[in-house]
Parts: sequence; C-alpha cells; structure tokens
Amino acid sequence: MGSSISTELYRAFYGVGLHLSFSKAAKAAGVSQSAISQSVKQLERELNMTLFKRTTKSVSFTPEGQALFDTVAAAFSILDDGVMQLQNKVAHNKEGLKVAASDILCRHFLLPYLQQWQQDFPQVGLQIMNRPSPQCVEAVREGRCHLALVNIYDELLLDSQMEVVRLTKLQDIFVGGSKYKRKKRYKVEELMQEPMLLLEHGSASRIFFDKLLAGYHKTPDFELGSLEVLIDLLRMNMGVSLVPKEFIAKDLSEGELVEIKTTIDVPIREIGLVRSRMAPLPESATNFVDMLMK
Repeated sequence: MGSSISTELYRAFYGVGLHLSFSKAAKAAGVSQSAISQSVKQLERELNMTLFKRTTKSVSFTPEGQALFDTVAAAFSILDDGVMQLQNKVAHNKEGLKVAASDILCRHFLLPYLQQWQQDFPQVGLQIMNRPSPQCVEAVREGRCHLALVNIYDELLLDSQMEVVRLTKLQDIFVGGSKYKRKKRYKVEELMQEPMLLLEHGSASRIFFDKLLAGYHKTPDFELGSLEVLIDLLRMNMGVSLVPKEFIAKDLSEGELVEIKTTIDVPIREIGLVRSRMAPLPESATNFVDMLMK
C-alpha cells in the first residue's frame, strides 16, 4: 500500500471487494453509495490502475484489483485482530480479577493482601468466591475464576492442567481447651476416645484429617462448616480437633487453646495458588501472583 494513501480509501475498496457491490458496501459502511464510489475512483487514480470491472448488472475484479484485494484483506485481518485482542484485554482488566479461596484462607491468610491490592491496583476490581479448596480448583478449570488460593492436596499436584505456585507451609496440631493442660501424650486410640470436632466433608482440611487417620475411623461429635465456630467450641472445652498452628497462634499464647501432644506424626501442609495451563492469565492475575509471592 502507498503510505500516502488514506486508509479509508482502502477500507472502501475492501468493502466493495467483499460484497462485489457498491450499494451493499455502502449500506454495510453506513455511508452513501456515491461516497463509496468516489473513494474507489480516488484510489484508482492515486494507484493509476483500474480495480473493478463495472457493468450495469455486476461488479468484478480486474487482475490488479484481485491482487490488491488479497493484500488489503490480509492487512486488515491483522489490524482488526490486533484491535480486537487489545479491546478484549482492556475489557478483561475492567471486568476485574476473580479469585476462588476457602473462607479459612481468606480470613487467616488473604486479608492483609486484599488491603494491599486495593492500594496498589485501585482500578482493578477483585471478586472473591468462597468454596472448599477442591471446588476452588474446579472453578479455575471451568474458567469461572482466574486463580484459586487453596490448601495443596495430593491429587492437585498430579493434575497436568493445573499449575501450582507454592506460597507457604502449615503445621497442623491437635488442640483442645484449657482442660487439656498438662495432660499426658495421647496415643491414637486414646485420642479417638475424646470428643472430636471436624470440618465438614469436602474441605481440604477434612480430606487431610481423614487420610491421616484412615485406620481409626470415628464419627465426629461435631461436624462444622466454619473454622471460627469450631475454634469457639474448642475454647468451650467441647472436644479436640486438628487445626493449623499458624491460625490459632494467639489462642495458644493466651492459653485459650492447648496443644495436645500425641504419638501421631502430622505432616506439613502447604498453601498454594492455582492457575489453569489451558488459558492465558490477564495482567491483573499476574500482578496478584507477584504480590502474594513477595
């Protein structure tokens, strides 16, 4: 294309070439047929070549016109695709960032970062979906969320479609209320005789507990959907539970809760961010990952 020729002339020519009709090209462009015709004539003058064969009943390309149309079509395809991708990127950022996380991780890990996010990226909205960790992963897989903040579990690490970014470690301990102070070290069988408080099925914490004590099945005395309520019941000496030590540090230091020594070797767990390898991350999600990894 001649660099001095207006893009609008090429756009008019392209429209006529698509429809092989001046009237249809004018209607598609929202201008008069006369304007389209004048633009094509001006382009022909500037290029010094005839682009269309015109009769009263039809319009067709000249050989030069066909060659130019192929070039113009390829150029406009690249331009239009680039503009669309840019618009989609802007719209995606305006739409905001969607993160799935459990209630527990929101309260005990994510809260300080939410304040920082608002300060650093006030123009990007943040939508939080609260679900158990396995359901958070499914939300990412299905494209309903960009990222998931989860307790990492074995099956997740085997999922080739998911990328896991490890953030921090958690050490679960058995705890109870003040009545368990200075008690002996419990064997597994002895601990199972105590009233047991557990989170409901489907949560990563419950999956972890059930695997840890798979050979010692016990129906919990209380099965709860909230860690906060579970901790309240522990403070009331209603039983024992397995809880991340990092989430109850204040209660332990103040004596509201007591670590119960056992013969059980409790492995370390990890918190991680999950993203899908099947879809590109928007810039906002990349910024969120960077913030949590600092």
